[in-house]
Amino acid sequence: MTLTAYSPPRNIAAKFKRRATQRHAARPATLRFDQPILSISFDDFPVSAAEHGAAVLEAHGARGTYYASAGLAQTEGPCGLNFSAGHLSALVAHGHEIGCHTFGHEDCARRSALETLRDLAQNRDALAAMGAPAAAQTLAFPYGETTIELKQSLPPRYRCARGILPGLNVGAADLAQLHAYALFGANWRGNLRHALKRAAKKKAWVIGFTHDVLAAPSPWGTSVSELDALLTQAQALGFAILPVNEALDRRRP
Repeated sequence: MTLTAYSPPRNIAAKFKRRATQRHAARPATLRFDQPILSISFDDFPVSAAEHGAAVLEAHGARGTYYASAGLAQTEGPCGLNFSAGHLSALVAHGHEIGCHTFGHEDCARRSALETLRDLAQNRDALAAMGAPAAAQTLAFPYGETTIELKQSLPPRYRCARGILPGLNVGAADLAQLHAYALFGANWRGNLRHALKRAAKKKAWVIGFTHDVLAAPSPWGTSVSELDALLTQAQALGFAILPVNEALDRRRP
């Protein structure tokens, strides 16, 4: 299986359904923290994220969340060669989190919730067979796409799920579709600088997501220097840089 550069439908009906899904809080929660938090996550995930991305995080004393699609393992995609079992083991040994990104990396808004739940179970079993020490507790929807039915049907083992709608995670939130900022695309650096400054004042949780990490990344990736600069700025503003699961542990009662 090779990941191709897929884009979800953008017609009026799809946009209406997407917005309705985003507005439906399937797992409503109130998020408060004692300090601002930044989580860096890698989707799919390419070998470069496991190697260069992890090295940058660890140089800052930080760890990240790697959302793995077992069906993509050791395949070539638009962001480069994807991870192997060895990368899973190495990341876990260094304190990084392995999250779920479904097995087949399909658009969850274009299939039934039951089909996706079966796919999630397949990914859990495949990652375990590859040596993942425990079932993933956090989920990222491929392409950020989901449905109200799926959000309401997520197994209890998932403490939270992440989308791709930008925003701060603080105050009223939906743990079935947390906000996240892309670390790629037009003007992402300016958007993140502004978001981090607002989050520092509100003591909010910012989640960033990307794919490959290279000196010259793909259109869906982040350069090594840009990731390093982002972490430097966040730490200067007083952020704790934590994997998604650990960030949830910092939530105030």
